[in-house]
Amino acid sequence: MRRLVALFLFAATAVSLSADSLSDGIRADVSRERRRLSADAKSLADATRRLEAAMSQVAAAARSVSEGAARSDVAADELSRREEALATSEQEVRSLLERRRLLADRIVERRRSIAALDAELASKRPSDALTGRWAVIVEPGEQKGTFRISLDGTLVTGEYSLEGGYTGSLRGTLVNDRLRVERVDSKLGFSTVYFGRVGRDGSLAGTWEATTFGTGGPGSGRWRAVRDEALAEEWQP
Repeated sequence: MRRLVALFLFAATAVSLSADSLSDGIRADVSRERRRLSADAKSLADATRRLEAAMSQVAAAARSVSEGAARSDVAADELSRREEALATSEQEVRSLLERRRLLADRIVERRRSIAALDAELASKRPSDALTGRWAVIVEPGEQKGTFRISLDGTLVTGEYSLEGGYTGSLRGTLVNDRLRVERVDSKLGFSTVYFGRVGRDGSLAGTWEATTFGTGGPGSGRWRAVRDEALAEEWQP
C-alpha cells in the first residue's frame, strides 16, 4: 500500500512539476516580451519626436534656400551652404523614418508573439478546475479510489468509488478556489463532508469530517486528489 501511496505522490508531483514548469516558462516568455514591447514603445515615441523636429528643420532649411534663391544679395557660396544644410536635414529625416518603421514593425511582431504565448498558456489550463476524473487518497488508512466530478458554474456534482466497497454521489460547491463536497454513500447516506482547495498545480487537497458516527471508523482526516486518468483507472475499486 505504501508503494501505491508513493506512486500517487510521485504522479501528483510529476504532473505538478511538468505543468508548472511549462506554464512558468511560457509566463516568463510573456513577461520578457512585454518588457521588450514597453522598451520598443518608448523608443518609437522618442524616434517620432525626433522625426517631427527633423521635419521642421527640413521645412525651415527649404524655405531658407528658396528665399536665398529669390534674393540677389545672397552669394552663390551662401546659397550652396543653405542647400547642403537642407540635404543634411533630409538625410536625418530619412534615417529617422527608417528607424521608426523598423520599431513599428518590431512592435507588431511582439504583440503577435505575446498573443500567441497567451493563447498557448490558456491551452495548458484545464477547461475548469474540477471537471474530470481524479485519483484520490483519504487519510488515515491510505484509502484510495476515484472521484468523477462535473462543475457547472459553482455547483459540483459527481460520483465516487472508494476501497471497501463504498460508492455513491458527490454534491457541493466551488467558490474561488475553495471546495466543499458532500459525500452521499449508497449504503450509509450522507456520510462525509470534504473541505479543500484547488492548488496552483491543479491538485485538490484538504480535510474531511464524518457526519455519521458509531461506525468504528475515524471521524476526520485529510485527503488529496490528482487529475490523472491512468492512475484513477488503476485505483478503480
